[in-house]
Amino acid sequence: MKISLYFVLILPIFSFYAHSQQFDVTDSYKGISIIESIDMEQLKQDCQAMVDWQFSNTEREENKAYCPINQIDPYFSDLYEAVNKDVVIYDKSELKFVINKQYFNKTFNDNNYPVKGLNLSLVYQGTIKDTITLANISYDVVGYYWLSNQYYYINPNGNIYTLLVKDFGRSIQPIFWKNYQIDKENLRFRLKALFVNEDRYQYRIIYPDQFDILTQSQSPIFETEKLKSCYQDEYNTTCNVESYNYYHDLLVKKLTLLQKNESEQKNAIKVIDKQINEACLVLSSPIYYNEVDTFTHKITRCLTEQIKQQIEKIVTNKKVQD
Repeated sequence: MKISLYFVLILPIFSFYAHSQQFDVTDSYKGISIIESIDMEQLKQDCQAMVDWQFSNTEREENKAYCPINQIDPYFSDLYEAVNKDVVIYDKSELKFVINKQYFNKTFNDNNYPVKGLNLSLVYQGTIKDTITLANISYDVVGYYWLSNQYYYINPNGNIYTLLVKDFGRSIQPIFWKNYQIDKENLRFRLKALFVNEDRYQYRIIYPDQFDILTQSQSPIFETEKLKSCYQDEYNTTCNVESYNYYHDLLVKKLTLLQKNESEQKNAIKVIDKQINEACLVLSSPIYYNEVDTFTHKITRCLTEQIKQQIEKIVTNKKVQD
């Protein structure tokens, strides 16, 4: 579904967690609370062009202070130093949350990049039941700069929020934000929401069945003939998203012709959207910044193919009725 909003992140769907069980993790390992409700579009604006070589040293430092990432980064730098072994941050009724640090190399464009990360494991009766990446740092050994940083916050009501940003040297750009819920009954970290922010598109997923394109109202940048097939192009995610929009708009038009009553039209669209989304939103979410494009392509391609099938059904049924 396409939404004519540029930025939506704070979701009312999360309000029902207020009555959830409390998970009082150790204070020094909770993370930074602004991650819970950070405005990614504002963050992008505040962290643009932080280093202009025409600035004086004082102006440069003042400009950098506007970027919240520069304020929270020291906390996580200290945290990496503090975690030298498995750290139990919650221990109650045979349920433990354990943070551990890992080092490894990740290959991207035929280069190996050092990655330092903090994982959170859910341990029950001594057995690890689930693990997620809380924080990580990757470094470009060729260009000598940080590629990406991920930060987190663990809310007392059992919500875990993570934010991954890309460091471009002169600016910092948010890439994706996630919300997990600690599912004590099923002993896992359940991904509830994902927000992806790229230069030309933003989208939001609320699992298991909601997918929304968050964008300004503007003309497509691709010709219609291009949009008909570019959802298959794994190297053009902008066109993937536009192609999804094109076919979703076409689906809405087809349904409008079938359903004369406006409320019936809306209900039909909601039902089909839910079916389509449930079929596709089972793909594993990205963990590192260089996995976002592949994820976006796979999601939009799956959704678009499902939409095309629905359109074909509508056309076939209409011919039968005629």
